[in-house]
Amino acid sequence: MAQGVLPYKYEGQRSDAGMTAMAGLPIYLDLASVLEVGACIRAHVHARESDQGWTDEQAVLSLMLLNLAGGDCVDDIKILEKDEGFAGS
Repeated sequence: MAQGVLPYKYEGQRSDAGMTAMAGLPIYLDLASVLEVGACIRAHVHARESDQGWTDEQAVLSLMLLNLAGGDCVDDIKILEKDEGFAGS
């Protein structure tokens, strides 16, 4: 299967676990990479005050993915975190 610009690989697997309805989200990460969204975030967003926790880039991209996945509020990030197929847990 053709791969995108990010260092992950799509693999087909037959299994009863690890299914996701959010398999299209990584394509948006490819788009963000091509458009250099991460560099823009690093250049313009300076909300993080320490080295602990998520970087500004991780936080903004997570919120963007949450919005694309249909989240209504920040607490809905738990939807992505609990998704076995998307989060890899």
